[in-house]
Amino acid sequence: MAMAGDFPNLSQNITAHWPTPSIHPKRRAWFPAYGISLAVLSTVILYGRLWSHWRKRPGRLKVDEALACVSWLFAVLFTVISVTGTMRYGFDRHIWDASPALYKDAALIQWLSEGAFLFSTCSTKFSVLLFYHQLDSTAHTRTVRRIIYFFITFTGAYLLGSIFYLALLCRPLPDYWMLPNLFHPSPHSCASQHISYPLGGALSAFTTLYCVVIPYLVLGHLPMSRKERLGLHFLFLSGFAVFGAGVVRSIFLSRLPSSTNGDATWNGFNVFVVSQLECQLTLICASLPFLQRYIIRSSARSPSSTSSRRDSVLSRIGSSLSGKIRRPLPVRHRNVREIEISAPRAAPRIPEWEFRTLGPVTTPPRTRSTSPLDVHDYDRYLAGQYGPLPPPKDSKDLFDQYRKERHGGPGWV
Repeated sequence: MAMAGDFPNLSQNITAHWPTPSIHPKRRAWFPAYGISLAVLSTVILYGRLWSHWRKRPGRLKVDEALACVSWLFAVLFTVISVTGTMRYGFDRHIWDASPALYKDAALIQWLSEGAFLFSTCSTKFSVLLFYHQLDSTAHTRTVRRIIYFFITFTGAYLLGSIFYLALLCRPLPDYWMLPNLFHPSPHSCASQHISYPLGGALSAFTTLYCVVIPYLVLGHLPMSRKERLGLHFLFLSGFAVFGAGVVRSIFLSRLPSSTNGDATWNGFNVFVVSQLECQLTLICASLPFLQRYIIRSSARSPSSTSSRRDSVLSRIGSSLSGKIRRPLPVRHRNVREIEISAPRAAPRIPEWEFRTLGPVTTPPRTRSTSPLDVHDYDRYLAGQYGPLPPPKDSKDLFDQYRKERHGGPGWV
């Protein structure tokens, strides 16, 4: 049976059991607001990441940041394609409520969306793996480095294999979106997607899983504060949310070829919803660690904040523009605090030579017993027999006068 790539199970027997098209069909018109909101959120977060890099080191972007920009371009393209498909080509309703003239363009929309989703998510995964591979060797062991090498290679092989699959699924390629003639089947056909769709979704979810685990392996053993540890756990859980979206997407993909009623537009809408969530959330989670420096900067403005004085592991990762963990400079508080300067100390009082500040002496005067030999030696000293003549202050008369005034007794005996 001939069939289009994303419109399988379109046969005369199946279309004969379709209900009559409704004048007021059931529609799901909320997708444009949903898709555009996620795209705007990822754009703002990516802009904050790039602006943070530009303010710190203006110049060329690194490879991981350039890949993030490429991922954003394809994510925006996927949003435009999916919103256009729901608004103009019947993906917001059942296939029997859509005009048959839209089937061809709707199948082309589905094929283009698969390519945009593939390039966007793989570019983000390359960006994450290359960033953590460029970190200093002290951040991870040689085994982890080899694991990152392997996953980069695996992601590249998955991307190339998926591209060849999209290009070679139908022969010729336009048969992917060309609906067959139900009454005159053509010899051209597309390969069965009962295995390829679930397998492709499972491989995509697996690539998301190891991109979530690698950052935890690299950063989990580093010393960090409690808030930083909570931030790392939050990123880890957010990554698992992306992985969960990938699992749900693979389930919805498997329902496309196995649908018994051939409702490709209604089932394709579910793929659009989950794919948009996975595509944008992957880019958001890859850019969130680089916004850590904004949190550090805002907390540094608060005088009561003490976390700005600590080493921030995630800020070192987010601001590692050379690909290595570096110790950040201490953050200065921008608020000027008034510092009280103490008055100078009073100069110490130096007592006079006579020690008059000590007051009158209450103890009885002590007399020194001398011998005639001491008096004889002192007379020789005054006469200059032991060296130069003493200065006038050392004369015997001045000493006798001082002792008489001080102690009230006779001088040398």
